Amino acid sequence: MESQLVLILIFGIIVIFGIILIYLRATICKHKTKTTDSYPKINKYRCLDGHRVRSKGELIIDNYLFFLGISHTYEKVLFLRGNKLKYDWFLPEYDVYIEYWGYSGKRYLKRKKLKLDLYKKEKKKLVSIENWMFYDIYTNINKLLENYLKINKEKYWKPKPTKKFCSNCGIELDERF
Repeated sequence: MESQLVLILIFGIIVIFGIILIYLRATICKHKTKTTDSYPKINKYRCLDGHRVRSKGELIIDNYLFFLGISHTYEKVLFLRGNKLKYDWFLPEYDVYIEYWGYSGKRYLKRKKLKLDLYKKEKKKLVSIENWMFYDIYTNINKLLENYLKINKEKYWKPKPTKKFCSNCGIELDERF
């Protein structure tokens, strides 16, 4: 009887010890393992002019406006017919608004329709940029902007002719190559 009691006691101690080990292992592993939540999320992209935008599409558009030398404001509030709207860009010199429609979904599309209607009713100059336009974004932006302003083509960045070098040895190549 005593031997059975000793066995039960040893078995109980082993079970309790096992539970403690499992608990400790779970808590230690939990702190060692990095999940994707532990990495910082990028919610703003910094543009060349210092603006912080929400998406890579907005980054491209904002940098292009900066590149063209067009002064612009980003995401300010506008009141139209009692509705509070946050526009994407406003070009104060030309009184032109730019909206980039980069999302989808029922709520977003409903808001898009409301914004388009308000811009139209208030006779505001609007440039609408859709996601599909990114296949040739610079040409598309130029076409849309030229409806309201003259783009100075001399301001465009033109790559300077660079010297050519041999990819194997690095010596400078002449005009034959």
